[in-house]
Amino acid sequence: MVIAFSLRGLRMTPKYGASACTDRKVKKLLARTDFVYERIYANKCEERVFAAMGGTKAMPWEGTRAQDEQLWQALDEALNQQGWPAQRLAAAINSDRQALDVIKSWGDRRKSVIDDGTLTRWHTEGVAKVAGARAHKKQAIYEFFERTASPRTALYRPADGLPAGLASFAAQYSERIREPFAEDLSSLDGVYRMFRPAWTIPKLANERILISRFQIETSGGFTRFRERQLYHDPDSPNIFIDQTDDGGVMSMSGNFVFFGIGRDGHGCKLFTSWDYYPLPKRGVQVQRLVGSMMAINGNGPHLSYPFVATRTSDSWDDIDTGVFRPPHEDLTIDILDDLNYRT
Repeated sequence: MVIAFSLRGLRMTPKYGASACTDRKVKKLLARTDFVYERIYANKCEERVFAAMGGTKAMPWEGTRAQDEQLWQALDEALNQQGWPAQRLAAAINSDRQALDVIKSWGDRRKSVIDDGTLTRWHTEGVAKVAGARAHKKQAIYEFFERTASPRTALYRPADGLPAGLASFAAQYSERIREPFAEDLSSLDGVYRMFRPAWTIPKLANERILISRFQIETSGGFTRFRERQLYHDPDSPNIFIDQTDDGGVMSMSGNFVFFGIGRDGHGCKLFTSWDYYPLPKRGVQVQRLVGSMMAINGNGPHLSYPFVATRTSDSWDDIDTGVFRPPHEDLTIDILDDLNYRT
């Protein structure tokens, strides 16, 4: 059995501290099953424990001088060589959810990672300034550069964690793959109610409507979405649904294409919207998406169904998901018409 660990930015720190690593300590660590993972400097036994378990792990942020130099170089590439304004770069970092998660994991509850003035000082004053900066901010920004292609720097490592063949394919056809994601789709960003025929009892699909939560978010030049269904079926209370799908959004020939994979790993969903209002452009929020969707899970055939998504000012948690029959306050006549609902 081979156990592979990818602990980017994490450290394994049982109660034994970071003193010298002895054979006796390694045996104790291997006997434990309650490792605590925190973002602090590496326990000196970490490499030996992983080796003994037959695993491999990605190199994490360790705050070394070499990483400080790499971080400064990435800043120089973005700010100097590529001409990114510091304000724009700070905004990209601060809108990156994973970067915010990093600083939160260190106990920093700020709503932003860094300001443009600090980035400018890091760059202007050189590696020595970066070396003296706060570790959790450096980690968040270092890992941001590792996963973002905009700005693309020498730290960019898109192949980490991908099968070698997939990484090779992505590199070979990168321009073709990039094109559908290149358009600015931030006009779609927001929370929506998603409506479509209820699927849990096929014989009732023509008379019941499923309402789910749908959110679109753009970060680092990439637009993603998630959908959540959480409900008991009112016509069969033994049926309980708890599904979340996450995926990416593409623009293809005037269509918005949403491809998502279930967090349970058992299925995927494909949404295509060719009817939307208003037309997306900078500063204008799309209010409504209409199209068709297909859910792929288990045995086929996998049929497509119409869907409507309408923007809401309600928060994600305030949207009631479930199966409903008209009349219902959210099932307006225009939505029912787009869903081809007939009484």
